[in-house]
Amino acid sequence: MVRSACFTLVGVAGLALGTTAQAKASAAPALANPSVRLWYEGTGRLSDNIAPPKRVTLWNTIIGEGDARENANDALFTIDLKGAGEQTVSRPLILTATGAGGKVLASRTLKDVLIGDAGNATLPLWVRDVGCAGRVVFTAQLGSVKRTVTLDFKCGE
Repeated sequence: MVRSACFTLVGVAGLALGTTAQAKASAAPALANPSVRLWYEGTGRLSDNIAPPKRVTLWNTIIGEGDARENANDALFTIDLKGAGEQTVSRPLILTATGAGGKVLASRTLKDVLIGDAGNATLPLWVRDVGCAGRVVFTAQLGSVKRTVTLDFKCGE
């Protein structure tokens, strides 16, 4: 009798923990903190975040002009996936960068993303040759939720 009561309590506790874990995992994660950083070719450093609301002039970044501190032709786009503690997000997260005429400059699809104990995963997309690409739209999409950042990389005399 004591043995079966012990198993019953363990079973009920396990069921309760499983239900809590399922509730945590089913909470819809959020897309937050989109950022874009320039890759400085001379030093191999990344710039500070240049995404709006910050106002930057991206004129001739390939030769370090405008608000670029050094020559920069590539960029790193990141997005935070926020959740309630550790969980695996099975819906695909799609990161894209598109240029003039909708031309895809870079794209990445991430499946089964692990959000850590702290409730965050920061996910990257490397975008090459944006230095003179004109208007570039960086997009993160998870299901029907989208976050976008638009920057204008212009070049000229």
